[in-house]
Amino acid sequence: MTETLAYRRLVAAILVRAARDAQADDPDLAAPARRWLAGSGAAWAEMLDIPPERVTAWVGQLPTLFYEQLALFEL
Repeated sequence: MTETLAYRRLVAAILVRAARDAQADDPDLAAPARRWLAGSGAAWAEMLDIPPERVTAWVGQLPTLFYEQLALFEL
């Protein structure tokens, strides 16, 4: 297996896990996965020749969570 193929498989596995988490019934798991996919995750998808807009559009079409976990900020 070439090194490039190994990296692509790793990126694909991370994106698949995030997509599954984004669809979870648990907002504590789904909310951070959705935020990641809408931001950095979309850029990772581009490594697999998936347009980032497609990823962010998919996240936007997911059913609304019954509550959204707020992003944590350090003050």
